[in-house]
Amino acid sequence: MVASTLPQDPWAAVGRWVLDPVTVVVLLAVGSSYAAGLVRARRLGRSFPHSRQIAFAAGWLVLALALISPIDAYADVSFSVHMAQHLLLTLAAPVLLAIGAPITLALIALPAPAARAVARAMRSIAARLLANPIVGWGLFVGVPIAIHASRLFDRSLTSTGWHAFEHGLWVGAALVYWWPIAGVDPSPHPMGYGTRLLSLALAMPAMSFLALAIFTADAPLYAAYASLPAPWGAGALADQRNAAAMMWVVGNLALVLAILL
Repeated sequence: MVASTLPQDPWAAVGRWVLDPVTVVVLLAVGSSYAAGLVRARRLGRSFPHSRQIAFAAGWLVLALALISPIDAYADVSFSVHMAQHLLLTLAAPVLLAIGAPITLALIALPAPAARAVARAMRSIAARLLANPIVGWGLFVGVPIAIHASRLFDRSLTSTGWHAFEHGLWVGAALVYWWPIAGVDPSPHPMGYGTRLLSLALAMPAMSFLALAIFTADAPLYAAYASLPAPWGAGALADQRNAAAMMWVVGNLALVLAILL
């Protein structure tokens, strides 16, 4: 979105929703599929915990908030807003979606042949690889580092296609990470309590390292922000440091909360 068209007044920003057709279709497909599964499960006389339904609905709402609300519009002109978006996409929405147990719901609600196909997929080599705690941890900490340290971040600010690809990487890596940690859906590699704690604890220094690297930079790291017209570009370095502080504080607090729960 063009920076000059974005109001600085927070109240004026409320109406700046980004209704990208592909994003809206994906969100509707995810939400309607889960809802259809609930309807079919009820018709089959199979109960599904209300807590799971609420968690999934909350995760879907957070995902929508991050992707189509003014947060997405302002992410193009403010690194700190962009960071808030990424934290929602990695530490909030995927956790809630995983707690919603969509795989379990699919196994309950789908016709028998389709349910058997899902069960076979869960035993596949790809599923076993993705459910491996080391792979999940590597993706969770590696994707943010790779994006921030490469040209992909700058490209995502100027290209709709790259922007969508970047979001897919964030959400995909986070879902792979939180799926076995949540422990409510079947997994080829069920995580024990100790393994979950270790994975979460080791994610904290990795996140802190990236936040520190961004915070201590003495110049704006991304040309797309630095080259914006006033007032956005003029405050790019301070905004960058705010983003790094947000990553360190909010990110680590979220991981500590996950450990405690």
